[in-house]
Amino acid sequence: MKIKTLFLIFSAFIVFSCDSVSKTPEEESEECTKIGIAYISEVSGEQAIEAGSTLDLTISFPVMNGCGQFNEFKETVSGKTITIEVEAIYEGCICTMDIPIRTTTYAFNPSEKGNYTLKFKSSETDYIEKNITVN
Repeated sequence: MKIKTLFLIFSAFIVFSCDSVSKTPEEESEECTKIGIAYISEVSGEQAIEAGSTLDLTISFPVMNGCGQFNEFKETVSGKTITIEVEAIYEGCICTMDIPIRTTTYAFNPSEKGNYTLKFKSSETDYIEKNITVN
């Protein structure tokens, strides 16, 4: 009788300890990856450029935690006004709980002469505007 009881307890332990919804490493990685807009805190660089040249602007933006990094720029063009947002990516399930400032470079490469307005999104409703003269 003791052997049957021990066998039954051991069998129950094995059955209930199995994970029926195990995840692949790809699924676990996707759960720990988030993408979101990061508001720009500072833009620095020249204000004039020759047509056909590239103007590099240094962009600073805070991210929500230590896992946050630059992902890509989202641009909306309306004539000679370009609205730019920074998209940040957060990869990792265990992140430091600080708010670091990240920097990246925005490359502006106009093909036509004229005055351009670059609007960098700094909050839900505000923008940092840079007026660029292209000669």
